Amino acid sequence: MTADAPRRARLFVIDDHALVRLGMRQLLDSEPDLQVCGDAEDLAGALKKLADTPTDLVLLDLSLRTGDGIDALRQLRAERPDLRILVITTHDEKVYGERVIRGGAIGYVMKAVPADELIGAIRKALRGELAVSPALAASLLHTVVLGQQRPPARDPLEPLSEREREIFKLIGEGLSTRDVSIALGISAKTVETHQFNLRTKLGIASTHQLRHLAFTWVSRGGSLDEAAWNRAREFEDK
Repeated sequence: MTADAPRRARLFVIDDHALVRLGMRQLLDSEPDLQVCGDAEDLAGALKKLADTPTDLVLLDLSLRTGDGIDALRQLRAERPDLRILVITTHDEKVYGERVIRGGAIGYVMKAVPADELIGAIRKALRGELAVSPALAASLLHTVVLGQQRPPARDPLEPLSEREREIFKLIGEGLSTRDVSIALGISAKTVETHQFNLRTKLGIASTHQLRHLAFTWVSRGGSLDEAAWNRAREFEDK
C-alpha cells in the first residue's frame, strides 16, 4: 500500500470451520479495499484476539464450535459496542433474521449468496448501512410499521438456545428423533434431552404436543401470534 492509498478495511472472521475461514480470507484479501485481520473458531478465542486486533467489522457465523451464536452476538455487542457485526450463516433468515438484527447485528447474509453479493453486503455494513436481503428488509419494515400501531409481540421462542431452535424447526419439518440425530450428528439421547428442555422452557406437557406446536410454527413461516401460539400449545387439551 502506497502512502496515498486508502487504508483497507479490517475484517475479523468468527466461524467454526477452518476451511470456511481460509476461503473467506482468500476471497476478501483479494479485494483492494478489504483484508482479514484475524479469525477464530469460537467466541472465547475471538474476544482474546480482538482485544489486540484493530477491527472494523466482525463476520460472525451462528454455528460455533462452542456456545450459541445468538448469545455470542449479544456478548460481543455488550463487550465491544464499538464493533459492527455482520452475520454470515447457513441458517434461514426467515427464522433468525429479525432476531439477529434485534440483537444488534448490522446485517444478515446467507452463505449461499454469490461472492459479489457477500462483498457488497460487507461494504454496505462498513458504511454503517443495514446489509440484508430485500425480503428481510421488507419483513423488518413491516415489523416496524406494525410496531407503531401496537406493542411488539413477544417472541415465544426467545428462551431457546440456537441449538434448541434448530431442533424445534427440524421437529416441525416432520423429522423423527432418529432423523434429527442423524441430521445434526448427535446421539438420539442428546436429542431427547433437548426435547425435554424444549418442553420445559415452552411449558409443554408432552412430546406429541411439542411436535404439533413445532409443525404449526413451521407451517406459518416461523411466526405465530399469541392467540395462535396458545391454541397450538393447548392442542391436547381440546
